[in-house]
Amino acid sequence: MSKLAIIHPKDPSKTARRAVAFLSEFLLDFTFEYPFCYSDSDTIPDGTLNIYLGTKENNRKVKELSEVILSKAEQYNICVKESYVIIEGFDDAGTLYGVMDFYNHYLIKQKYYGGFGFKPEAPLPEFSRVSAPDTAERGIWTWGHVIYDYKHFLDNMAKLKMNSIIIWNDFVPFNIQEILDYAHELCIKVILGYPWGWDQRCREMSLSVLDNMSEEIFEKFERDYSHLDIDGIYFQSITELNEERIEGVLVAEAVTNFVNRTSALFYDKYPELLIEFGLHATSVKNSLEYIARTDKRVRIVWEDLGSMPFSYGGAAVENFDETLELALKTATLRGTDDNFGIVPKAMTCLDWSAFKHPIGPQNWGVSSKAMKENRIIRKRRNWRNSLAVWMINGDYALKMFKALIDVKGGNLSMNVLIEDGMFEEQIMYQAALFSEMLWNSGADYNELVRDVVIREYVEFV
Repeated sequence: MSKLAIIHPKDPSKTARRAVAFLSEFLLDFTFEYPFCYSDSDTIPDGTLNIYLGTKENNRKVKELSEVILSKAEQYNICVKESYVIIEGFDDAGTLYGVMDFYNHYLIKQKYYGGFGFKPEAPLPEFSRVSAPDTAERGIWTWGHVIYDYKHFLDNMAKLKMNSIIIWNDFVPFNIQEILDYAHELCIKVILGYPWGWDQRCREMSLSVLDNMSEEIFEKFERDYSHLDIDGIYFQSITELNEERIEGVLVAEAVTNFVNRTSALFYDKYPELLIEFGLHATSVKNSLEYIARTDKRVRIVWEDLGSMPFSYGGAAVENFDETLELALKTATLRGTDDNFGIVPKAMTCLDWSAFKHPIGPQNWGVSSKAMKENRIIRKRRNWRNSLAVWMINGDYALKMFKALIDVKGGNLSMNVLIEDGMFEEQIMYQAALFSEMLWNSGADYNELVRDVVIREYVEFV
């Protein structure tokens, strides 16, 4: 058996180092031996089977051997010849995702479909794949206090080629800098959320509380967020209602005026800041002409648009055509080129009957093994219910995502709601299927399912 060698850039970035680590992990599962790691300037011993990893700019061997021209952010080229392998990225993110799909589309398929599994000896079964994501931003929406191991959580996002996370916290975590640094190593954008007049009891609020709130909201950003290396902020306001009016005033009109007034304070000082407006469609869907007036620099992130994949349970699909029509209407409300996003659901959510708002900052994402094992057992029932829904109705989700991707030309964000689901310990089938739909929305649904099912890091219970 030939010894495997990963030939990495001479001065690898932190992301390239993470790519080497993931590739080593995947290869170890097949060979039970750690691969050697050499830089592209080292003298490589004879008799190794070399995997050249990096971009044309940072790895001279990739530049010498690759015959493919990559042109898109996050794009990768995987080329398996008889005696060597190239995993090339357009950028560091593309290199990282190329490693993931070297496992997903080559290594694991050799094991399951190749008869005898992957054997690192010449000649290797030849293979080539050039791919880029269909969706610009792909990720997860969650409350931060229900992440119990932030490194494994982010690692699992990277395995699914996710590049965005919206984290809602009442207070900025004590260890936020470590979380940000690790996420950015994995090319994951971090958008931190805090309320702009949002409350669990929106229907009981008086609109008068918004009158002097804009300055307070901006001051909170200046004090708690402006010094952080975050990629944006997310907020919710007064739209989490089934009613369309508060105190006789249209929610759509009131919230649009409030959002524009408040965001103007941010843009005056931080014109490049990404601001995401988490909007529940239930209270505004019949008054979209007001929402259309929202400052186009603000990304509207829609929830609760109707049936699968926007409902918590996900089982209801009888109103799917109506949901699709509304989703497309929101996607083009301010033109096809505006900032637009969605939060699909039908996975796991908080137990609101037991929820209590934290009263201060926490150091989250660092719990014990026993704590995580306990949480897995407690969340298994929710995941089983969700699994059944995605097995039955997953094709509806793909149809929805494909329609939105097409109308937006791929320039949108989709962050699926996974709250308190122990994603850090188990990548459930439906989460993996979701991520693959966003990467390759034009694929045959049955082929997507088959590809996801055989991944050994994917769980079903």
